[in-house]
Amino acid sequence: ASCNDCHTPWKMGAHGPEQDMTRMLSGHPENMPLPPAPPPPPPWGISGAMTLTAWSGPFGTSFTANLTPDDTGIGTWTEEQFFTAIRQGKYKGLAGSRSLLPPMPWEMYRNWTDSEIRAVFAYLKSIKPVKNIVPPPVPPASAK
Repeated sequence: ASCNDCHTPWKMGAHGPEQDMTRMLSGHPENMPLPPAPPPPPPWGISGAMTLTAWSGPFGTSFTANLTPDDTGIGTWTEEQFFTAIRQGKYKGLAGSRSLLPPMPWEMYRNWTDSEIRAVFAYLKSIKPVKNIVPPPVPPASAK
């Protein structure tokens, strides 16, 4: 489902950019400082960090989540929360929470079958846990 493309930090390897599989699906590195987000070009634009784990646009700056089974990721999530995140686009799978921010394409993934969602959740619960507290999103400059 291409989860690694955004949720696994990228690094510079011997042959150019590559995914850092020691941090597979751990989201934006918690200790990585970012410069201020550049204003997006009109009417709509999006730019990403070198790790491809942080994205800036008219929504502000969003950071990809830790999808590992560590408590700083989805370790305490229930299957029901995962369904809510994927089907309704809700942060941490909580019905009353904010919407997931771009570029997370939950609108596409919500069409997965129940079996597919269960399989992805079971897989994520089976991978190596990585302790990584992802920063909260930064609102757009106009909202500050």
